[in-house]
Amino acid sequence: MEHTFGIPPDLQIIHSPIATVNVTDIDCTYIFNQDQNHRIIPAFTFQEFNFTDSTLTLQKTTSDGSFNKKPPIDFFPDGPSMHIQVKMNVPTKDSFSLAISYVDKVCSKYHKLESQEILYPFQSPPEVLNNGSIATECRWIFEHSDKNVKLGLNLIKNDFVSPLDIVSVNDGASETSPPLLQITTSNVNEIKQQLIRSTGPFLWVTFKPKTYASKFSANVTVHGQGGHFKESGQINVKPTVGNDTVFLLEVAENEIVLLNVTQSDFKAPAILNIYDGFDKTNLLANFQGNIWYPILSKTSKMMIIATGFSDSSLTATFKGVSPGCLHMSSFSDENYILSGNCNNTCMWIIPPQDRPGYVLLLNIQYLSLGKKDQLSIFKMDMAKTSLGEVSSNVTHIPQIIIPASVGALVEISRAPCEKENEDVVVVGHSSYLPVCGKDFSLSPRDKFLLTSPMYPDTYPILASCNWKINTAKENFVHYTFYSLQLAADHCIKITNSLTNKTEQYEGSNLPEDLLLTGSSVVEFDSINCKTSKVTGSLESAAGFVLNGTVADCGAVLSGKTSDEFSVVANKTICIWKVSVPATENNAVNIISYSVTKKDEIGNYEFHVYDGNSVRDSEIVNDTKSEIWSRTNDLIFIYKRCNSTMQCENKICLHPDWRCNGVNDCGDFSDEKSCEAVPIPQDITEEGYSSAAFWSTVFVMFFVGVALSLGIPFLYQKYKNERYHRFDDLSAIH
Repeated sequence: MEHTFGIPPDLQIIHSPIATVNVTDIDCTYIFNQDQNHRIIPAFTFQEFNFTDSTLTLQKTTSDGSFNKKPPIDFFPDGPSMHIQVKMNVPTKDSFSLAISYVDKVCSKYHKLESQEILYPFQSPPEVLNNGSIATECRWIFEHSDKNVKLGLNLIKNDFVSPLDIVSVNDGASETSPPLLQITTSNVNEIKQQLIRSTGPFLWVTFKPKTYASKFSANVTVHGQGGHFKESGQINVKPTVGNDTVFLLEVAENEIVLLNVTQSDFKAPAILNIYDGFDKTNLLANFQGNIWYPILSKTSKMMIIATGFSDSSLTATFKGVSPGCLHMSSFSDENYILSGNCNNTCMWIIPPQDRPGYVLLLNIQYLSLGKKDQLSIFKMDMAKTSLGEVSSNVTHIPQIIIPASVGALVEISRAPCEKENEDVVVVGHSSYLPVCGKDFSLSPRDKFLLTSPMYPDTYPILASCNWKINTAKENFVHYTFYSLQLAADHCIKITNSLTNKTEQYEGSNLPEDLLLTGSSVVEFDSINCKTSKVTGSLESAAGFVLNGTVADCGAVLSGKTSDEFSVVANKTICIWKVSVPATENNAVNIISYSVTKKDEIGNYEFHVYDGNSVRDSEIVNDTKSEIWSRTNDLIFIYKRCNSTMQCENKICLHPDWRCNGVNDCGDFSDEKSCEAVPIPQDITEEGYSSAAFWSTVFVMFFVGVALSLGIPFLYQKYKNERYHRFDDLSAIH
């Protein structure tokens, strides 16, 4: 049975013909005769095409040919008279449904790109039709002659006047192909930076304006590799010259993308950038070398851009995974929370970042592992260096410092659940801190304060701090620990730059003060002081507080039976440290000293500390001709005050006295004009003018005073009032 039908201008769908009784075959031809004076033409889409024995033949269309099991791509008329012929054997289960849309022929076409074409621009007018109406749609169908290439779309201009204007992009050559993108007035600004790639050599684009003033234009681009990939699969970046290679990976909406690089051969200038989503807003990772760890997106979409792969290659697999168990932190501070996921291995990935001057701070804030659970922490280096592991008997891990350029991996191996609804197991936080350390350039009377990282909180492990104390070689630097509590194998080192001698401090016993000449370096190490190997110990402590003062005169005196030292003219601060051996055989060694004032002009402070640190008791009574110490160490500190640092009663004014609400001067001059006088900084004091006061301290070292002989002798001297016992000094701090 053969029939011929005309296609009226208002027809919207053609269904399979229905055979009548005694009909053995069907031969139907549908004809469309185009009016050359009209811009509206039909666009055809097979919504259904179930052929096994039947045949479809197209003539004078943009997709001519015979089709049996696979439908043709969407097509337009290609001439004044178009024929669609369908032949079917009866009885048959074959069927089809052909939808008809009407588009503006001025801005609708099928274009087949040839091998030499790498860019094809297109745009929509649309203009007022000859009957005064507005074009309902512009449609483009693109195909490349090479079936191995992928097509891209670069959006150039989107002038949407009506909120109902819409652009749709499909991955294929049909209106029924999977959608890649829809653009409306609500998202047009966000879409401008989005990259679009097809999975094959086809791309279908439509623009439906609601006013003649709306415009749309774009470029179709051709790519030898890359493209849009869905669900799971393998991607390959081969050596190529020219444009960037773009891979768009997409999984189910309730999943995230897990990318595992199975092979990578990077050679400069190859760069691989990985983004969350299909635009360049959220960078997940940047690689300029081989990749050795998995990459996770935050959404169901991931974009990979390979640049400069002229002599490099990469192979990777991807799939969708459930969020929560697997998580990768981005550049910003981020949290990780794990619950459930029993009988599973979960990972928190903190990738390396190019952050000069910063370190990664890894903080496991909450830990409640079940029986047989295990948490392991690794560096994100090629060797996957282990930093330690804990099990269910551990509920706290100190914070950990890791170089930002290395990154970290936290791996949680979960055993079968002990109860049906598991509570939160791990809560973690990652952030970035400035590298611990600083270079100081200091002058006499300047002060500085060094503390362990995060003080007064416990310090993070794996920290390595370096402070350079730079001063003139004739100056002295006085160090005093006010707090010291370090875990095993952690230490502080102070190295004299002139002598290259190093003092090392460990444990929790406060050491004696240190007086060094010239510049020095202070190092704090919470990795391992004794070896270069990173151990698996996850222990920390309260840390330390170290004060420093720079002096322009002073000395370390020891081992002599007597000595004399004086304040040098024009010096602002002098520090002397005097010591003798603590004991010799059965004897106890002490120190006797006297102070001689040679000039009463000027203001100054003079402090004497009975011990090896300024933490010890201060002797404030220097009026007696001879004073004895209780210990075998003394520290003398002389400070000169200029006129700007004096109370009105000529007492030296401490920087922290001003406007603190306390009458420290004794005449309230430190509390005057508080609104106009700024409070000086606590850490660093400015330089002072030269002084006019000299003093001389004569020190005699009493060595080997046996207790059995010394006590009667001292008692007799006390009776004769020739020596002053330290017990008699009433003003002792």
